[in-house]
Amino acid sequence: MTHPVGISVVLMAAITLVVMVILLVANIYGRYLRVSRSKGALVMLACFIGSVVLGYFRVNQFEGHGLEDKDVLSICFASLLAWAAIPFLAKLYLTWIAGAVTDAEKTPGIEGIRAWLRGGNLLCVVLISFCLWLGFGYSSWMPLVLMLMALLAFPVLNLAMDTTTPQTSPAAGDSLSPERERVLKMLDDGKITAQESAELLNALGHSAQARAPQSAPPAPHRKMVWVGAALLIVGFFFPWFVIKTGDAQEAMNNMNNMMRQMPGIQGMPMPNISGMLPQGMTISVAAGDIAHGLGWCVLLLGIAAAVLPFVAANLDSQTCQKISLIVLGAGAIILIYLLTQDIRFASIGILLALAGYALEFAGVVKARRLDWVGR
Repeated sequence: MTHPVGISVVLMAAITLVVMVILLVANIYGRYLRVSRSKGALVMLACFIGSVVLGYFRVNQFEGHGLEDKDVLSICFASLLAWAAIPFLAKLYLTWIAGAVTDAEKTPGIEGIRAWLRGGNLLCVVLISFCLWLGFGYSSWMPLVLMLMALLAFPVLNLAMDTTTPQTSPAAGDSLSPERERVLKMLDDGKITAQESAELLNALGHSAQARAPQSAPPAPHRKMVWVGAALLIVGFFFPWFVIKTGDAQEAMNNMNNMMRQMPGIQGMPMPNISGMLPQGMTISVAAGDIAHGLGWCVLLLGIAAAVLPFVAANLDSQTCQKISLIVLGAGAIILIYLLTQDIRFASIGILLALAGYALEFAGVVKARRLDWVGR
């Protein structure tokens, strides 16, 4: 016979353990994101919800045939993905949008890179790569490269924006020395009073400031947009998708399995194209070769957002920034659509395009924040 006291003790111990785990995870997320424990608990809640959604998604994909051991492992790693991906995305948001960076992370050069490539950042990158590989069958190197680029973008941009303050040239002041001497000589000769000489010297000083060249370097947010557009242009000339012979056959089989899951569709026999193509053959798809000109649309929209402030000088900054965000949003939707068709085939070109869009978007958002602060 089971004793009620024993059940109560076990239940209390289990509840205590769960509470301790919740507090520990919330504290870990809070320290990683440098936020309060309550916000860390909200991040943990989002991770739990995302884990349930991803696990349910993978279980539905295996529905219709018995689960094997590798399928159960795949579901576990798919659920684990949310516990690393959501904090990592929150970290990037707090850095790029909210500006929550440490002094070490702000440092340009090697010190800034070391500050970003340490501790929780690297742990999240490795966990996300493994979860995408073992949970969804994606290539492990592609998300690894993409996330490392996201981490290194901030210190690299700081290094590119690190400009020394130009020394003021004494030529402007020296060119007025004869005029100053003439004013002082007139004061010594008694031709003007001390007050008149002070007014003349003051006028000469204002004249020097007016004639001095005003050459300010471009704002940091404008540099971010330029760097993003440059990455987009460079990525356009690299392959966006690389498909191997075996991968193409697997993609057709996966499409047939998805069709069988749809109501009223029984699927269709897929031909074995592996025998039709040479073994080990690799097909590279450039951005310009993508159907319906979607690659060209991504390029033109990204460039349009970068050059808009120069070609639409009659627009105020707020309107120009809104249009830039709309244009970048349209290009990002196309880019994400292309990427999600089958992320396993994605190559370096589309990764550079993603990084370029991210930098352009961050630059425009930073410009909007500066305008709001200046109001």
